[in-house]
Amino acid sequence: MSELVLRPGVHFGSYPQKPESRLSDFEQGASAFFDILHKRLNRQRFSQAYIVSRVEKVAAPLSNYNEQQLTIAILELRENLYRYGLTEELMIRAFALIREVAGRTLHKRHFDVQLFGGWLMINGMLAEMETGEGKTLTATLPACTAALAGIPVHVITANDYLAARDAEILKPLYLRLGLKSGAVVDGMDLELRRKLYQQPIVHTTNKQIAFDYLRDRIEMGEDVGLLKFQFKQIQQQIKQPKSNPLIMRGLCFAIIDEADSVLIDEAKTPLIITQTRPNEASPETYGDALYLASSLFINDDFVMDPKTRDVELTQQGENTLADMIIGLGPRWKNKRWREAMVKQALIAEYCFKRNKQYILKDNKVQIIDEFTGRVMEDRSWEQGLQQMIETKEGCLISEQREPLARISYQRFFGRYLKLAGTSGTVREVATEMQRVYGLHSVKVPTHRVSKRKLLSERVYATQAAKQRAFLQRVAEIHAQGRPILIGTGSVAESLEVSVWLEAAGLVHRVLNAEQDQHEAEIIAQAGQLHAITVATNMAGRGTDIALGLGVSELGGLHVIALNCNESRRIDRQLYGRSARQGDPGSCEAILSLEDTALREFYSSAILKTLAGLAKDQQALPGFLGNLILRLTQIYNERQQRNVRRQLSKQDKHLSRILAFSGKFE
Repeated sequence: MSELVLRPGVHFGSYPQKPESRLSDFEQGASAFFDILHKRLNRQRFSQAYIVSRVEKVAAPLSNYNEQQLTIAILELRENLYRYGLTEELMIRAFALIREVAGRTLHKRHFDVQLFGGWLMINGMLAEMETGEGKTLTATLPACTAALAGIPVHVITANDYLAARDAEILKPLYLRLGLKSGAVVDGMDLELRRKLYQQPIVHTTNKQIAFDYLRDRIEMGEDVGLLKFQFKQIQQQIKQPKSNPLIMRGLCFAIIDEADSVLIDEAKTPLIITQTRPNEASPETYGDALYLASSLFINDDFVMDPKTRDVELTQQGENTLADMIIGLGPRWKNKRWREAMVKQALIAEYCFKRNKQYILKDNKVQIIDEFTGRVMEDRSWEQGLQQMIETKEGCLISEQREPLARISYQRFFGRYLKLAGTSGTVREVATEMQRVYGLHSVKVPTHRVSKRKLLSERVYATQAAKQRAFLQRVAEIHAQGRPILIGTGSVAESLEVSVWLEAAGLVHRVLNAEQDQHEAEIIAQAGQLHAITVATNMAGRGTDIALGLGVSELGGLHVIALNCNESRRIDRQLYGRSARQGDPGSCEAILSLEDTALREFYSSAILKTLAGLAKDQQALPGFLGNLILRLTQIYNERQQRNVRRQLSKQDKHLSRILAFSGKFE
């Protein structure tokens, strides 16, 4: 595909997007294999030494340019990029010029490794850069280069705070290059969103942009295919010349920061636009269902798989329900409806816990992302589960929602003409990134040698022994004056750890979904002398924990993980908060065999045997503790991968059905 046509124009119309892939899984795998082979045969073009030497050669005279000469160089480059597209020579010139302008406006000059990372992204690849290597500044290279060529660029990150922050920080660079920019975040009306999407560079989140895309699809109705889509746009402009009902300008080029979080962690949940409708059931009905569920006994009346959240009633359970519904109203006599309601009540009671899967805020149930610990604004569970949990918590019952349009992240991001990204934790999911999104991952070396000390995991037999060892360790590090970041798996766990520290007289701050509006302030202080910060998995990801005066000399930030995360990748995300950009730092995990993740994976007999190997409240041998954690994570990673694969297959199947019926999504 010629890079010249990546923007709106004659070839793709005013709303460019890649046609839906019809390849089978085997064909996708074969395509990924040949893509990797092609890149390896051209490895010189994708080597750091090659890129840096060429940029340095072009950049040499730029430092002597005055502002007027620099402006002329920018205008000439912009004209050539727009005319000839993203040729290798012009991209090299663009990188040299952007680096010079960044040095003058942001007082930050791209390092060699950042030039290499930016080169990978402008060529549609995934740059694996360690935390603290300046991924935000690196992304300006491909973003500004593409924008100068007239290609609309979407810079996508994991949350609204980071999108707004990056847009504001980088604004001086964009303006000096003659590029306008903006941030599309939650709470904006459609008119403002439409205006911001007209800018050359838009910072936003995966959730915001995917839902805006679905709104455009709904607006365009049920027409299928590129020609019909463009024809309807022309019709609309003839009827209302100054009105454009569409929000965006198509899907041209996306650069995804924290790509694994966006493309992997959140990819198992489809995005659905809904409309409200009155509840079929009354609040009393939900209450009755919860009462009936509380009268049933697990294994006798029902069996449950807490991992998949599947519930099946036994014959005894069905008979018990039939006996208990007397006097509850005529609708309860419907066997299928009755059992469906009780199953949802059982799921709400056993599988969804406050401060783990959701929090109560302003007397409303708000869903928590279990991977990041962040509140997922405006999200709700389907099929009456939301209302069931609201009833359980005594909240006002919200209206039910019915779907208008849906799409998975796999399909949405697959529609960009060009996709690229960066993250510090990619290697574990590199194969999936290539197979699903066609993103080839390349490791970028660090600017400075990492000084991070990774200590062995300590796994104790009991929760009490873990708590004792943890408090002893915190007191020891705290006495040295070093700051400590404590990673927990849920809001509930972060609050429990806070109680432990308070009882021990250790002053600390908590960062979780209940305090996420203060995230920047809390993280800004997390690297100061004697600071203790308790955080959920969000842990200020995407923000820099700057070390206070004298902290480096003491050994830097120390990170303690207190739970077994679902993947090794999430462990590395947490550990990556320390020892950034050549700073010193250390990290370790302190766990127990009574932790939920281990109890759910191992049988009670195995756990009892393992507990017997821990002598006198001591931790298990290091190699054994490591093996226990890795087996759990390997299994969970496989399970999550299967969930995402099933969602992708279901999405393709649904797409074929809807296409046959003449609908978009």
